[in-house]
Amino acid sequence: MSLINDVLRNIEAKRPDDLARHKLQREIRALPAGRSGFGRVAWLVGGLAAILVLGAAGFYASRHVAEPAPVSPPPPAPTLEAPPPLPLAPPPVAIVPPAPGVTAEADDNLRLSAQLAAVPLPAAPVLGVPDPLPPSPAPSVKAETAVPAGPVKIEKSPLAPTARDKADAELRRAETALASGRSGEALDGLRAALKLDPGYVAVRQALLRQLLDARKIDEAMVVLQDGLEHMPTQTGWAVSLARLQLEQGDLAGADRTLARSQGYAEANADYAGFQGHVKSRLGAQRQALAHYQRATRLAPGEGRWWLGLGLAFEADGRLPEARDALRRAIASGTLNHDLAAVAEQHLRQ
Repeated sequence: MSLINDVLRNIEAKRPDDLARHKLQREIRALPAGRSGFGRVAWLVGGLAAILVLGAAGFYASRHVAEPAPVSPPPPAPTLEAPPPLPLAPPPVAIVPPAPGVTAEADDNLRLSAQLAAVPLPAAPVLGVPDPLPPSPAPSVKAETAVPAGPVKIEKSPLAPTARDKADAELRRAETALASGRSGEALDGLRAALKLDPGYVAVRQALLRQLLDARKIDEAMVVLQDGLEHMPTQTGWAVSLARLQLEQGDLAGADRTLARSQGYAEANADYAGFQGHVKSRLGAQRQALAHYQRATRLAPGEGRWWLGLGLAFEADGRLPEARDALRRAIASGTLNHDLAAVAEQHLRQ
């Protein structure tokens, strides 16, 4: 209404004096509604509408400047609706005769005010304000397994050397010493290796060779006996021990040694033939015959076992069997010169 008040004040300021008003009053006639009055009203209404539109735009801009930008993309700007078209002709205005003391120009002002009040003004568009976004849910904190920062350090502890590893080291040192001609140092290394690992067959074999070469028979026999205690299946050690015992004149000891390992040598012709020889030296001819017969069955082409069988038959008084066995011994062609001479001598008797 401030614009209307300004317009009324400007009109009031331009009013002529009372005399002029009295003269003009007689000339004032009520005019029909025409295009000139409609133009003024339309101009005023358009100006008021423009002011309202500008005010609404300023309000919209201030709201958007003050409010924080939403997280999500802003919705499209609302389309401002154009004000409805004004009617072609203003509604008729009732002409009220002027009250006493009111001039014609004041009457025109009253009619203008009435027309402005009667004209419907376009409502200011309601600018859509986006609804506030719902608060984003707080990220859930998941319990995580603590992982140590930095690379994981894997500690590798060296494996402790086994008894076999230590025995190998001693065996290598003994071989090196033996290659250099230091036999005493080699024997010490082999003894140390065997003490670390009594089941190390290769070390025991090497030690036996060195002891026999050095003619240390007693120590060699101890090494053989200890080996048979740990590994009775080693029938070769039993034969070697029995030979040493036989050389030492211990026939009973040799017989016990062979009998203890016989169960592991049932298929060994040499083992059976040597058992027969020990039994013959002991005078047990019947037992000697059984061992020799087993040997000839296992190795029928070996002349030594046929010679031993013939001599056992002869000692037992079974001469025909003895002669047959002696002939087969000579026919084998495996007897050395001395043994062949013994067989021929017994055949001539």
